[in-house]
Amino acid sequence: MSDLLLVTGASSDIGMTLVREWLAGNGGSVLAHANRGVARLETLAAEFPGRVTPLVADLSDEVGTLALADAVLEQGVPTSVVHLPAPRLQYERFTKIKRVSFDADMAVQVHAAVALLGKLLPNMSKLPRARVVFLLSSVVHGVPPKYMAQYTVVKYAQLGLMRALAAEYAATPVRINAVSPSMVETQFLSDISELAIQGASQSSWAQRETRGYNGSYSLSSVAGSRLHLGCGAACHRRNSSLISLGRGHDGLRFRFPEVRCLGPEPYD
Repeated sequence: MSDLLLVTGASSDIGMTLVREWLAGNGGSVLAHANRGVARLETLAAEFPGRVTPLVADLSDEVGTLALADAVLEQGVPTSVVHLPAPRLQYERFTKIKRVSFDADMAVQVHAAVALLGKLLPNMSKLPRARVVFLLSSVVHGVPPKYMAQYTVVKYAQLGLMRALAAEYAATPVRINAVSPSMVETQFLSDISELAIQGASQSSWAQRETRGYNGSYSLSSVAGSRLHLGCGAACHRRNSSLISLGRGHDGLRFRFPEVRCLGPEPYD
């Protein structure tokens, strides 16, 4: 069975890196979703002729999300789904959070996953093996940093969805898991000041002293480390959110060249 990877939010920095690394080490193909970053997906398609299919959809809209699910199934049933889309991170006091912003965040990260997987999982459960991975955050482990109430609540909602799906599909070949990395410096943080990023690296979220420029990790200097999206032969648990991204598991993995990570576990 040829692997078919669906990446929602594939035009993000993490998504682009994941697709490149996965294609470099896998003979399958990728369905790469974006909303506004279509040009980036076209770049990927040019790099890997015939192996990347760009898909465009607005996941804040249920109609658009269901249309994406139909477009995916026209290409085939994915063996792996990685759900990445998220609005850019913003620090905000709880009393300043607007309902419209909260709803938009939930729509993209949670409601879209519900609608999309509602159409995909019945088909994926019939495959010999399949995997769904959510990208959470270390805020779901321990005490989160201040001024991130909206982000924290949405990530806990994703965690709850992951656990509920893992329980419901426990008797099927589908593995449903999540990873919870600390802060990774990508375009996702472009609206956050450097001072706030340094503050996060020194908070209980980071859990221990960081090192490197402005308290961050230069991942290109960490030889041989990997971020594994999901569990492979060495880790067949369902319903797990991995904060310690252990080396030695096979599965979906990728490097972050020239990307900085704030937190206790450097990874690339």
